[in-house]
Amino acid sequence: MTASTTIASLPTPTQADSETLSRAAQSGDSTFKYLYFGLHGRGELTRRILAFAGAKWEELPVDWPSQKESVPFKVLPVVYEVTSDGTVIELAESQAIERYLAQKFNLYGKNVYEHHKVEQYLSSIDGVLIPFGTKVLNSAENRVEEANKIYSNILDKFIAIHEEHLKKNGSNGHYVGNTTTLADLKLALLVDRLFLLKPKGANEVPLSAEKSPNIWKVYETVNSAPHFAAWRNSDKYRELDDGTKKLFKFD
Repeated sequence: MTASTTIASLPTPTQADSETLSRAAQSGDSTFKYLYFGLHGRGELTRRILAFAGAKWEELPVDWPSQKESVPFKVLPVVYEVTSDGTVIELAESQAIERYLAQKFNLYGKNVYEHHKVEQYLSSIDGVLIPFGTKVLNSAENRVEEANKIYSNILDKFIAIHEEHLKKNGSNGHYVGNTTTLADLKLALLVDRLFLLKPKGANEVPLSAEKSPNIWKVYETVNSAPHFAAWRNSDKYRELDDGTKKLFKFD
């Protein structure tokens, strides 16, 4: 195993076979260094996982594009896991990072079936997040009209379906079983994004404790978790809110 050094302000991944790296990652006392821009975006769920889990993590300063050639796919986010013996494991691509961390922090349920259930909810949530991003965030001219279409044509159906699924799980503030999973964290992300980036003049976002009680209970359950609540109430989180609104030109 090759010891890690620092090149161009980024940790250098340890060169070793996958079994060696996997054993190092099982130590249970890793720290994480996170490289992403000063906004939510594709990096939002990773930050939420680390915060919810109470992981030891820090943000690395972004010096883009000078760091571009030093990361695997020339895009961000990237996470560096530093294990207790100093091994550095480089994690790239947002969904791959999210799933790795979810496995590590037991956010995928208790068995392979619950893992599948979590995945199906993640996919369904993307059915709102993706069109919201492409139609609303990237369409400044027709932003209000596109937001209203999503609220009535996509989000209303999503709410009805997911309210039923959550009811079948006991209306207990979780999608799967009785513990928080990656699906719960992503649903809370969806709620926050819809309210943070609601265009001026658009209809009200049809989510509330009265209109969508089961979804709202998941949202409140996630937000009341101690480590996550501390993160969400931090100055850094507010800076990310501001950076996100600035990028997409929301007042």
